[in-house]
Amino acid sequence: MKALLKYWHIWMQNCKIVSSRIFGTRMVGGFVRGDGIFLSNTRISNTSFIFSKNKLQIEDHVFIGHFSVLDATYGLHIEEGCQIGFFTGIFTHSSHAAIRLYGREYVNESNKKSYFTAPIKIGKYSFIGAHATLLPGTKIGKGSIVSAYSLVSGQYPDFAILSGQPAQIIGDTRKMDARLLTQHPELAAHYAAWAGELPRAEPGHG
Repeated sequence: MKALLKYWHIWMQNCKIVSSRIFGTRMVGGFVRGDGIFLSNTRISNTSFIFSKNKLQIEDHVFIGHFSVLDATYGLHIEEGCQIGFFTGIFTHSSHAAIRLYGREYVNESNKKSYFTAPIKIGKYSFIGAHATLLPGTKIGKGSIVSAYSLVSGQYPDFAILSGQPAQIIGDTRKMDARLLTQHPELAAHYAAWAGELPRAEPGHG
């Protein structure tokens, strides 16, 4: 019965994607993960493309905007609540050096040297701005923001604000969140449920 339900969700998902394209660019609600789990609160654009979908480890409440490319070939983990903006590129492999080394033999070599591969992980409730590019091996901590058009490579802590080409840490989202929670204290329990604790307000901002 569980297997039938899995294939039903997959069939329905494919039907929604195909039918939605008749009406143009749209967000498609619901996503069937590689293990058959149906993520009812995840929304992915019908214009975005996922390579090696079976290697995509994704959790619920994720949003992936229009015209984005997600390469999960060498492992891509998107944790709960992440939002990925339009025209974003996330890549777990890069051939930029190998094509120069091999030249015309590139297409004939299956085990290429200097062909860079590494998994990517995006921590829960992080926001990736439009036109950002994440390179192989990138790890972004939870609650982070990547500014639009940023080029991201490397490992970053929780709650980092990243910007630039290459991206650098320019701030901490907890400072903003502390001010916002002071204005909206009724949201504190929701915040703590995923973050584990509440951010501390800076002196003079309580």
